[in-house]
Amino acid sequence: MVDNRWFCIPRPVRQPKLRLFCFPYAGGSATTYYPWAALLDPEVELVAIQPPGRSGRINETAYSNMQPLVDSLIENIVPMLNVPFIFFGHSLGSRVAFELATRLKARQLPAPTHFFASGSRAPHITVEEKQLYKLPDEEFISELQRLNGTPEAVLQNQELMQLFLPLLRADFQIADTYVSDKVVLSCPISILAGTEDVDIKPAQLESWKELTSCAGEVHYVPGDHFFIEKNKQLVFKLLSEKIESALTKNVAGMLAGSLANQSKLAMNH
Repeated sequence: MVDNRWFCIPRPVRQPKLRLFCFPYAGGSATTYYPWAALLDPEVELVAIQPPGRSGRINETAYSNMQPLVDSLIENIVPMLNVPFIFFGHSLGSRVAFELATRLKARQLPAPTHFFASGSRAPHITVEEKQLYKLPDEEFISELQRLNGTPEAVLQNQELMQLFLPLLRADFQIADTYVSDKVVLSCPISILAGTEDVDIKPAQLESWKELTSCAGEVHYVPGDHFFIEKNKQLVFKLLSEKIESALTKNVAGMLAGSLANQSKLAMNH
């Protein structure tokens, strides 16, 4: 039975032609992507992934390891892969989406038609950096301030921070420790990066291209690591171009299939 707590669908579509699965960044939630739902083509359904430990799942324990997180997610998401779909992840969300895509490939299940890796180094690259999740509270909070993704009002509120710190540490533990195998996906990868994101080097972005047998392209968006929150319009423009292309291909594929079936019928008469 599908555990629907994983999926937030702000605008359900009865018979979608395409699904857009969006994966949140460390400490983030499905709500980041809600505004996109109203802007999408009416035949596209947005499904925002909601892992435990945040928003409506705040009372559940957050995963601190990639493997069990994706073990649970894949068992629940498969029934929703009955139409073409795109994966979009930001930061840690990109790596969760990639691990999920590799598991789908290993099981010979449907693959995304396009993959968006936003604000993230390539997941198979080992990075020699300090592990933020191990820092004492004061230093950890200072790092959160530097990354500029958590509202200052939250950072300065001790009660709120005590509530959110377990989630943040769990997410950062996955981000700091996960390294993927070098699995090549059979879909194009669009790599988005902030022009002022000093923590991700160009070579780490370019390495995403090693993980696709199709095209890989890097797009720079004005802003720091959290450009997805501060420059949503441009991000959505890049995304919508690929969605439009995918919808066009779907229609062409359906038309070709219909013509082939008609040809077979004619040959049998």
